Amino acid sequence: MITKSLSHFVLGLIVFIWIVPFIALVSTSLRSETEAKTAGFWTAFTPTELGHRFSTHDKSEKIEIFTMNGNIFERLNKDKERFIIAGEIKSILIKQRIAYPENPGKTKLIRKLVPSGEVMNVRGGDFVFSKNGDFSWSFSEKTLPKPKKLDVFIDQNPIFGTDAYIEVLFDNKNVPNALISSFIVTIPATIIPITIAAFAAYAFAWMQFPGRDWLFVIVVSLMVVPTQLAFLPILQGFSGIASWATALNQWVTDCELTDSCQVASKSFASLWITHTAFGLPLAIYLLRNYIVGLPKELLQSARIDGASHLQIFTRLIIPLSVPALASFSIFQFLWVWNDLIVALYIGPNNASDLVFPIRLQKQLGTFKDQLHLLNASAVISMIVPVLVFLSMQRYFIRGLLAGSVKGG
Repeated sequence: MITKSLSHFVLGLIVFIWIVPFIALVSTSLRSETEAKTAGFWTAFTPTELGHRFSTHDKSEKIEIFTMNGNIFERLNKDKERFIIAGEIKSILIKQRIAYPENPGKTKLIRKLVPSGEVMNVRGGDFVFSKNGDFSWSFSEKTLPKPKKLDVFIDQNPIFGTDAYIEVLFDNKNVPNALISSFIVTIPATIIPITIAAFAAYAFAWMQFPGRDWLFVIVVSLMVVPTQLAFLPILQGFSGIASWATALNQWVTDCELTDSCQVASKSFASLWITHTAFGLPLAIYLLRNYIVGLPKELLQSARIDGASHLQIFTRLIIPLSVPALASFSIFQFLWVWNDLIVALYIGPNNASDLVFPIRLQKQLGTFKDQLHLLNASAVISMIVPVLVFLSMQRYFIRGLLAGSVKGG
């Protein structure tokens, strides 16, 4: 009973740890820029005190008056189509200069929060406001007042909108380009290793050749090599290849006339090769352990009927190994799609070729305060992996378990 309760508690804790960041991500992406910067996500569903600045009237309104009546919310929302501000006015920050007692003839600036209903002096007139935003600005004689900007603090009702998504997808061409670049990298970097691994796994499972077991041990041991450890030799290798390619380009073409001889060492091809190298050991391990567990009688019957290894592989092994292939495809696709480190050091540097994780990093802006854009971009980047997982989930558990527990 205790063990069962503990299991439920641990499972609930894991779900909680995953759900809370997701709620924070989505809620922040749907908030306005001001709210996202000034209030935590836990305040998204309750009124939050936020500061705004409004002007009593426009400069074009040049009319002599005794009393001006208006509404603070109408002034704040004058030019807004979305994220309409609503709530309850708490106070207004007033700045005034008063006489300095210690230094006659000099003044000092004071700041005071004036609550609703209390009269305050603004440009020689009596200014008073209510919680619903209505204000009255009265003068003792007919006056042509200048506009006054005031800082107002509002218990603001929750506001949600899709402005961040619109800005990310339609106002910034770099984001759609980054999505395309991610597809260009991810699809080949998933197909290439799984194709090579399928052939290798069949060879390790059903073909006899000298050193087969030792070679398989070496392949499995490569899974424990840290990715970062391989960066230096990989970068040196790609730099050497680029140098040779540049020299060959100069020799066989007239590229010097157009100054286009240099071959980039960082490209989509370098990402395909690197991700293939990093993904192959796990792919071979999972697929080999799955294939070796397939019925021997079926393969022996095919051999007796005269089928070659290639025919057995394409007509029997591949159809029967779909669960394992799908399992690894999900792993590889998610890893490549979300990869930042490999893309940052080995991928192309052109702004138009940056993959989505790098573009996501840049969405914070120069001052690292564009949280609504960052979170909206993150939600968009999650859609593709989720769709991939949902479309292949029926194979996932079956293939993963079979590839992990069977051996031969």
